[in-house]
Amino acid sequence: MHDYNVNGSLTDDRHPKGFKYIFWGEFAERASFYGMKALLVMYMIDELGYSDANSATVASFFTAACYVLPLIGGIIADQWLGKFKTIIYFAIPYILGHIVLGAFTTELGMYTALALLAGGSGSIKPNISTLMGLMYEREGKKHLMSRAFSWFYMSINIGAASTMLTLPFIRDQYGYSMAFMAPTILMTLSLLIFYTGKRHYPTEDMKQIKRIVKTPAERREDRAVLKRLSGIFLLIVFFWSIFDQSYSTWTLFARDYLVLDTFIGHIPPDAIQGINPILIIILTPLFTWLWKKTDRDETHRLSSPKKMLIGFILTFLCMGVMTIAGFVAVAEKISILWEVTAYIIITSAELCISVIGLQLAYEEAPDRMKSVITGCFLFTVFIGDILAGMFARAYTVMAPGNYFGIMTIMVIVITILFYFVGKRFEHR
Repeated sequence: MHDYNVNGSLTDDRHPKGFKYIFWGEFAERASFYGMKALLVMYMIDELGYSDANSATVASFFTAACYVLPLIGGIIADQWLGKFKTIIYFAIPYILGHIVLGAFTTELGMYTALALLAGGSGSIKPNISTLMGLMYEREGKKHLMSRAFSWFYMSINIGAASTMLTLPFIRDQYGYSMAFMAPTILMTLSLLIFYTGKRHYPTEDMKQIKRIVKTPAERREDRAVLKRLSGIFLLIVFFWSIFDQSYSTWTLFARDYLVLDTFIGHIPPDAIQGINPILIIILTPLFTWLWKKTDRDETHRLSSPKKMLIGFILTFLCMGVMTIAGFVAVAEKISILWEVTAYIIITSAELCISVIGLQLAYEEAPDRMKSVITGCFLFTVFIGDILAGMFARAYTVMAPGNYFGIMTIMVIVITILFYFVGKRFEHR
């Protein structure tokens, strides 16, 4: 299939050869990460004797660490190692973290493993998507970038679904050590796949980058970009504080208030998290088609802030569903379909906020700081997960309906604020 550019000539719709290595490398890496994280809350409760509140808080803070380290990983890549070498070097502690987590069932072993995993995952995270974007730019295929980011996001969720759905069942049958072995193998495979595609990635001349000194005008431009994006990034924090409770408070809610014995058998409460990546796989083509259609129609074109506003409205609707479920479930356990419905809505919101936000961060940043700006976007997840960890402690001492009701009110306020911030962003 071909499209025509503004000059009426044919444009090449074939993706760069390096894309398949990035796609499958990211698939394996995210499968390893999300499979491990899906087990983490129940692992601390079952194996280490943690309380619900403490396990949820530690899991949230670990996820937060994975999203603050992208700032460091972005600086290392932009200033010293380059994106490819940063990914390769930091994959080593990543693999070691998986090995330690599966081999040592102690607090020291767990925290050592989580430190290695956060360092590896966090440092790699901002550089894969940035390297992919540069590849499309340098091969003259920027017109395919929106689709590439959507498929890239799908690779994340195909990988996540493959382990989030299966590892809880493996854990129930064979124990945690066996379940944690799969992420170790997958991360090793990810490193091999990504390294194999080296010849297809854009070259990075780090010696030339080191010689460049920013002019005063460039420094002003860098500050202006950060200032322009700061309002949007700040409000995205609150989306993540809701979304990333799916593996903490939502898992605890499923364990205590949902009927988990279904026609296909008993479903572990932490396996329900796997619904999200499956929905991403299903819904990504729909949203890709929707954005492609609106982007081509000048009359109905939606800017990035408007697409993200839709996501905030959907987040409000999701928390409304969870609030009703929380009140109904106090009397007796309710159908798993309540949480499935909430997952459908919050996943749609994620596609409006996370995918569009990641692309916006890349497009707004000058070449010299693309990894840093991507790291700043991922930093919003860090702050959101810190909030999620604090919120999770409140969940354990409140009725679920009251707790989710408070979250709903918070989202309403944030949605209203985002409407005005988005308008200001478009104006500027």
